[in-house]
Amino acid sequence: MDHSTCTISLGSNSDDREQQINMAIEHISGFLNKCVVSSIYETEAINGTDAPYMNAVIHGISPVGSVALKRFLKEWESSHGRTAEPYSKGVVTIDLDLVIFDSRILRPKDFERYYFNIGYRELLANGAFQDE
Repeated sequence: MDHSTCTISLGSNSDDREQQINMAIEHISGFLNKCVVSSIYETEAINGTDAPYMNAVIHGISPVGSVALKRFLKEWESSHGRTAEPYSKGVVTIDLDLVIFDSRILRPKDFERYYFNIGYRELLANGAFQDE
């Protein structure tokens, strides 16, 4: 059984974006151990034209490996309206990305994005990574 640290980026720009983020936080927090969550905050879309996003970052200890954790996140996305059709119209119902796993950056571009860094730095400032 794995017990690796993980850091997950959450985003949504749908009409119910804050509710989508809150539901995802509740779902992921129930799965991870020693979970800490940033505040929920708004960011502009990277392309400058789509609706603004609500974002958050979650850090915790995964009871499963990275492949199983990614599957867990993608299954939640699919069951909560993440399909190609709304995405093609610039609407992202929910986006859950495993950015860091076991102290390895899996998604370097996301790691560098401001929408991730706001929440990541908040968790860092609050001491979320001190015991690692």
